[in-house]
Amino acid sequence: MTEHNIKRCQPLLGTFVEINLRGIMSELELIHWSTIAFDEIARIHQALSFHQADSDLSALNRALLTAPSTAFLLSTDLAKVMLFAETLFKKTQGYYDISIALALVASKHLPDHLFAETPLENYQPLGSFADITIFDNYICSRRPVIFDLGGIAKGYAVDQAISLLPEGIRGSINAGGDMRVIDWQKQKVEVKYSTNTGKKITMSNRALATSASYYKQQGSQYFNPKTNRYMKINGSISVFATEAMHADALTKATLMMTRKDAKQLLKAYNAIAISINRFGFSRQLS
Repeated sequence: MTEHNIKRCQPLLGTFVEINLRGIMSELELIHWSTIAFDEIARIHQALSFHQADSDLSALNRALLTAPSTAFLLSTDLAKVMLFAETLFKKTQGYYDISIALALVASKHLPDHLFAETPLENYQPLGSFADITIFDNYICSRRPVIFDLGGIAKGYAVDQAISLLPEGIRGSINAGGDMRVIDWQKQKVEVKYSTNTGKKITMSNRALATSASYYKQQGSQYFNPKTNRYMKINGSISVFATEAMHADALTKATLMMTRKDAKQLLKAYNAIAISINRFGFSRQLS
C-alpha cells in the first residue's frame, strides 16, 4: 500500500490546531484518525476552559469560591493537570502558580463570569496554590481561590490527542506553538522571536512549546506571581521535553526564574530551553 499524508487545521484552544499525519494507509483512514485527535482536543478544550461557564474548570472554580473547605471531586483531566501544576508550583517555589487567575480577571485578560452574582471585590483577598490540598482526586482549600489552566491545557490536549493515534502513523500536532512530533529525530522547526521573523532550530525532544512577547499588546502580558506584576519580555523561549504539557508549563516557569534555578528545573524533566532575543541571538539552557 502507498504512503499517504494529510494536513488539517481547526480553531480550538483559542488558537489554530494543525494536524499533519502520514502513514501506509488510505487518506480516508488518516482523516479518520485526525478527526479522533481533533475531537479529543475539543473535549479537553470544553473541560479545561476558563472562558466557558459550563466547563469542568469553571465548576471547580465556583466550588472553591463558595465552599473552599468542602472536598471537590476532580474529573480525570482536571486531576492529571492539577497534580502536575501542584508539583511544578513546589519545584519552582511558586513561580508557576495557576492561581494567578484572579489577577488576570482583574486586569480583564480573563472573563469575569464567575463573579456575575457576587462582585470580585467581595472575595478579596483570595488564596493561592499554597492553600490547596489535593488527595485521592479530591481538592479543597483553606481560602477561596480560582485557577486558570491557560499555561498548561494546550500541551495536555496535544499529549492526549497524540496518545490516541495508532502505531504506524507519523507526523505532528501543533496547537499554536505547543506541539508533539511522533518522528521528531532530526526534524527542524521554526521558532519566531519577532512578529515576522523566525529561526529554524532542530527538535531536541518529541515535544516543543514556545512562549513569546511579540503577540502581546503593550509589551508582555506574563504575570509574575512572586511580584504580582506583569513582566516585559523581549523575544521568545522554547522548551523541548518528552511531553507537551511539560514543555508548555516549563516555558512559563523558566521565563521568571534565575538561570541557575531554571537549569535545575529543566534537568528534573529531562528538558532543554532555547531563548531567542528580538535580534535573533539564541542561548541554550539545559
